[in-house]
Amino acid sequence: MKIINEKGKLFGLINIIDLAVVLILGLLVVGGAMRMKSRPIIVSEPSKAHITYEVSDVRMVSVDNINVGDPLYHYDKGDFVGTIIEKEVEPYTEPLERDGEWINAEVPGKYIVTFVVEADVKDNPDVIVVGGEQTRVGIQYRMKNKNIAFFGTALGMEVLD
Repeated sequence: MKIINEKGKLFGLINIIDLAVVLILGLLVVGGAMRMKSRPIIVSEPSKAHITYEVSDVRMVSVDNINVGDPLYHYDKGDFVGTIIEKEVEPYTEPLERDGEWINAEVPGKYIVTFVVEADVKDNPDVIVVGGEQTRVGIQYRMKNKNIAFFGTALGMEVLD
Protein backbone atom coordinates (compact mmCIF):
# COMPACT_ATOMS: atom_id res chain seq x y z
CA MET A 1 0.00 0.00 0.00
CA LYS A 2 1.42 3.35 -1.07
CA ILE A 3 1.26 6.40 1.18
CA ILE A 4 0.06 8.60 -1.71
CA ASN A 5 -1.73 6.85 -4.56
CA GLU A 6 -1.97 7.88 -8.23
CA LYS A 7 -5.00 10.12 -7.53
CA GLY A 8 -3.05 12.13 -4.90
CA LYS A 9 -4.93 10.72 -1.93
CA LEU A 10 -3.20 10.03 1.36
CA PHE A 11 -3.59 6.30 2.18
CA GLY A 12 -6.28 6.28 -0.45
CA LEU A 13 -8.67 8.17 1.86
CA ILE A 14 -8.23 11.97 1.64
CA ASN A 15 -6.63 14.35 -0.81
CA ILE A 16 -3.36 15.79 0.54
CA ILE A 17 -4.39 19.40 -0.25
CA ASP A 18 -7.71 18.92 1.54
CA LEU A 19 -5.82 17.57 4.55
CA ALA A 20 -3.48 20.60 4.57
CA VAL A 21 -6.46 22.98 4.47
CA VAL A 22 -8.21 21.15 7.33
CA LEU A 23 -5.02 21.21 9.43
CA ILE A 24 -4.44 24.92 8.84
CA LEU A 25 -8.06 25.75 9.73
CA GLY A 26 -7.78 23.61 12.86
CA LEU A 27 -4.59 25.40 13.94
CA LEU A 28 -6.18 28.80 13.33
CA VAL A 29 -9.21 27.89 15.45
CA VAL A 30 -7.08 26.54 18.30
CA GLY A 31 -4.70 29.54 18.13
CA GLY A 32 -7.60 32.00 18.13
CA ALA A 33 -9.19 30.28 21.11
CA MET A 34 -5.91 30.40 23.03
CA ARG A 35 -5.44 34.08 22.21
CA MET A 36 -8.96 34.97 23.27
CA LYS A 37 -8.47 33.18 26.55
CA SER A 38 -6.77 35.63 28.88
CA ARG A 39 -6.36 35.89 32.57
CA PRO A 40 -9.17 37.69 34.37
CA ILE A 41 -8.67 41.28 35.45
CA ILE A 42 -8.30 41.44 39.19
CA VAL A 43 -9.90 44.54 40.64
CA SER A 44 -9.27 44.99 44.30
CA GLU A 45 -11.04 47.27 46.70
CA PRO A 46 -9.40 50.69 46.90
CA SER A 47 -6.89 51.01 49.71
CA LYS A 48 -5.06 54.02 51.11
CA ALA A 49 -1.52 54.94 50.15
CA HIS A 50 0.92 57.69 51.00
CA ILE A 51 2.65 59.00 47.89
CA THR A 52 5.57 61.40 48.21
CA TYR A 53 6.01 64.00 45.45
CA GLU A 54 8.69 66.60 44.86
CA VAL A 55 8.34 69.91 43.06
CA SER A 56 11.70 71.58 42.52
CA ASP A 57 13.00 74.93 41.28
CA VAL A 58 9.86 76.88 42.23
CA ARG A 59 9.36 80.39 43.61
CA MET A 60 7.82 81.26 46.97
CA VAL A 61 4.45 82.06 45.38
CA SER A 62 4.23 78.42 44.26
CA VAL A 63 5.34 77.16 47.66
CA ASP A 64 2.60 79.22 49.33
CA ASN A 65 -0.09 77.68 47.09
CA ILE A 66 0.74 74.05 47.95
CA ASN A 67 -1.06 73.66 51.27
CA VAL A 68 -1.72 70.80 53.68
CA GLY A 69 -5.37 69.74 53.37
CA ASP A 70 -5.76 70.78 49.73
CA PRO A 71 -6.97 68.20 47.19
CA LEU A 72 -4.88 67.33 44.12
CA TYR A 73 -6.14 66.36 40.67
CA HIS A 74 -4.50 65.06 37.49
CA TYR A 75 -4.04 68.03 35.19
CA ASP A 76 -5.25 66.42 31.96
CA LYS A 77 -7.96 64.04 33.17
CA GLY A 78 -9.19 65.99 36.18
CA ASP A 79 -9.38 62.79 38.26
CA PHE A 80 -8.90 63.12 42.02
CA VAL A 81 -5.41 62.05 43.16
CA GLY A 82 -5.62 62.65 46.90
CA THR A 83 -5.23 65.12 49.73
CA ILE A 84 -1.95 66.70 50.84
CA ILE A 85 -1.18 65.59 54.40
CA GLU A 86 2.45 66.77 54.86
CA LYS A 87 4.64 69.46 53.34
CA GLU A 88 8.34 70.30 53.65
CA VAL A 89 10.17 73.21 52.03
CA GLU A 90 13.93 73.52 51.58
CA PRO A 91 16.17 75.80 49.51
CA TYR A 92 16.90 74.77 45.92
CA THR A 93 20.57 74.07 45.22
CA GLU A 94 22.59 73.69 42.05
CA PRO A 95 26.16 72.43 41.55
CA LEU A 96 28.64 75.26 41.23
CA GLU A 97 32.40 75.18 40.61
CA ARG A 98 34.40 77.31 43.02
CA ASP A 99 38.19 77.24 43.18
CA GLY A 100 38.31 73.90 41.35
CA GLU A 101 35.77 72.30 43.72
CA TRP A 102 32.16 71.50 43.03
CA ILE A 103 29.73 72.59 45.74
CA ASN A 104 25.95 72.71 45.99
CA ALA A 105 25.07 76.39 46.18
CA GLU A 106 21.66 77.71 47.16
CA VAL A 107 19.79 79.55 44.45
CA PRO A 108 18.18 82.70 45.90
CA GLY A 109 14.39 82.75 45.64
CA LYS A 110 14.07 79.09 44.52
CA TYR A 111 12.77 76.20 46.62
CA ILE A 112 12.08 72.46 46.64
CA VAL A 113 8.70 71.39 48.00
CA THR A 114 8.32 67.78 49.14
CA PHE A 115 4.82 66.74 50.11
CA VAL A 116 2.92 63.57 50.96
CA VAL A 117 -0.50 62.84 49.47
CA GLU A 118 -2.97 60.40 50.97
CA ALA A 119 -4.62 58.71 48.00
CA ASP A 120 -7.07 55.91 47.25
CA VAL A 121 -5.23 53.34 45.14
CA LYS A 122 -6.25 50.24 43.28
CA ASP A 123 -3.40 47.83 43.90
CA ASN A 124 -3.54 45.34 41.02
CA PRO A 125 -0.86 42.66 40.62
CA ASP A 126 0.82 44.55 37.77
CA VAL A 127 0.24 48.25 38.53
CA ILE A 128 -0.80 50.76 41.16
CA VAL A 129 -3.59 53.01 39.89
CA VAL A 130 -4.09 56.44 41.46
CA GLY A 131 -6.85 58.66 40.13
CA GLY A 132 -7.36 56.47 37.07
CA GLU A 133 -3.69 56.58 36.02
CA GLN A 134 -0.82 54.16 36.58
CA THR A 135 1.60 55.61 39.10
CA ARG A 136 5.29 54.78 39.33
CA VAL A 137 8.19 56.14 41.37
CA GLY A 138 10.51 58.39 39.37
CA ILE A 139 7.87 59.54 36.90
CA GLN A 140 6.84 63.19 36.62
CA TYR A 141 3.10 63.93 36.79
CA ARG A 142 1.28 67.15 36.03
CA MET A 143 -1.14 68.00 38.82
CA LYS A 144 -3.38 70.85 39.81
CA ASN A 145 -5.80 72.18 42.38
CA LYS A 146 -7.80 75.39 42.53
CA ASN A 147 -4.68 77.48 43.26
CA ILE A 148 -1.81 76.03 41.23
CA ALA A 149 -0.72 73.67 38.45
CA PHE A 150 2.70 72.02 38.54
CA PHE A 151 4.85 69.04 37.59
CA GLY A 152 5.60 66.77 40.54
CA THR A 153 7.93 63.78 40.56
CA ALA A 154 6.83 60.73 42.55
CA LEU A 155 9.59 59.89 45.03
CA GLY A 156 7.95 57.06 46.94
CA MET A 157 4.77 55.08 47.50
CA GLU A 158 3.63 53.25 50.59
CA VAL A 159 0.43 51.25 50.25
CA LEU A 160 -1.27 50.97 53.62
CA ASP A 161 -3.23 47.88 54.62
